[in-house]
Amino acid sequence: MNSADIAAQRPRDIDEALHCMRAALDHFHERNDNRAIFLRLYYIMTLEVHAAVNQLGDYKKQIFLDPPWIARLSGLFASLYFRSLSTFERDPNPDVERAWKIAHRTAVQGSPTVVQNALLGINAHINYDLPYAVAANLKEHGDTASHLALHRRKFDHDQVNNLLIRSLGPIQDVLARDYGQGIALIDHALGGLDEKISEAGLAHYRERVWWDAMSFAAATDDQQEQVVREKLNWESYKVAQILTGRSLLQRSVWVPERILGLPGRVFGRERFREIVLEKEGGVAGMTKVMVSPIG
Repeated sequence: MNSADIAAQRPRDIDEALHCMRAALDHFHERNDNRAIFLRLYYIMTLEVHAAVNQLGDYKKQIFLDPPWIARLSGLFASLYFRSLSTFERDPNPDVERAWKIAHRTAVQGSPTVVQNALLGINAHINYDLPYAVAANLKEHGDTASHLALHRRKFDHDQVNNLLIRSLGPIQDVLARDYGQGIALIDHALGGLDEKISEAGLAHYRERVWWDAMSFAAATDDQQEQVVREKLNWESYKVAQILTGRSLLQRSVWVPERILGLPGRVFGRERFREIVLEKEGGVAGMTKVMVSPIG
């Protein structure tokens, strides 16, 4: 597959999403493309959701009220990621899909840390893409006509939060092993504080995602929907600015974060090692990766 084929993938459900992600990861790894870093993180998170949907690994009983709804949402969500890969070709305007343009440009052209690559992708995909994917799934299933249906969907949305938080530790191990030992240094220096911050950040932003999705669902025409999209475009852009150190706030206040980013640049891998992707079963099926704090 070439780059255009990768960007054109539109999976319908979580099984197709995982298949498409594997194809894209093979493509990125062959080319030493740093965009593999976020996609690998996203792939492992999606594996965890897949395990819960299909009651694999640690999930011996159903945890979602409607597993097929989550499976379909995962396909819609992944489709938006693949679409983002063509953002420069579809619209070179730097004010369109700004968070994604920053994330992809930083990965391809810059000298980012592994952590930056991961966080820039998370920001663009959750804060910009996810509200639209949730709203599209709600409309597709006719959920907006019933308050009780929306409460059921919110429950399943929140259940995903718990799965993502559970996968953070294993993801950190995998990214450190395959893309750069700097993550291990940061984790050792912070004594696990970074994981607590990540957990709080995920919960906060995904809660906001739900209400932004409600705004999309409540829009009565294309113009109102565009207003919501521009809000998400702006908010995700401001987060991307902070993550790339371009805002005055970070330059003046977040000096420790910038210093802690140095190990990712020092120990980041210039070329990716031969990488074996994780199989179905979620984090329960993954071998715990032990990483020395000094690499």
